[in-house]
Amino acid sequence: MVSHVSERRSGNALRLLAICGIIAPILYTIVVFTLGVLRPRYCHRAQFLSELGEAGAPNAIIMNTAGFLLLGILLIAFAFGLHRGINEGKGSKIGPALIAWEGVGYVAVAFFPCDPGCMPVSLSGIMHAWISWIFLGVGEILAPFFIAQRFKNNTRWKNYRLYTLATGVVVVVFGVMLGFIMIKGWTGAIQRIEAGTSLLWVEIMAIKLLRLSIQPST
Repeated sequence: MVSHVSERRSGNALRLLAICGIIAPILYTIVVFTLGVLRPRYCHRAQFLSELGEAGAPNAIIMNTAGFLLLGILLIAFAFGLHRGINEGKGSKIGPALIAWEGVGYVAVAFFPCDPGCMPVSLSGIMHAWISWIFLGVGEILAPFFIAQRFKNNTRWKNYRLYTLATGVVVVVFGVMLGFIMIKGWTGAIQRIEAGTSLLWVEIMAIKLLRLSIQPST
């Protein structure tokens, strides 16, 4: 009886963490596009996502709270759920830890908005740039490769391994383009492909995690 109660509670907790992962990309996308519409001169193709929350921007507080801050908190929660959902938490913690690391980065940039045009001048702008590289960049690039390794010998997740590896490759390619090539007029589009690929992966993994939490292994 006790074991059934414990299993039910564990399943409920896992479902909640999976739902956090499902909500995160959807809510973030809604915030980004809504604020873009409310700022007529803003160009998704050319401008960084962070410019929606830059110092002095209209509705910046919405981007930095409902956008970055909430996304970070939800990603951290999802990271715990994904770790528990793969082999019942048995295996390397590096992959989920990197997702949580990325989540911490989103929380941090919410408190350090970039300068206008995301040209780091002030302390806040400089901190924003460094956090973006150290937390967001590292988390987005490395997490899929470590998670894919955990999927390798897991019958319930192994069909997602190639997709996860492909996600990592796409994020690496567009991350390099964003950081070192900087195609004028297309930085926003490149960043959106990089971040969007990563968040789409989170969405799909969270949906899978939710399905597993509803139909636990026997």
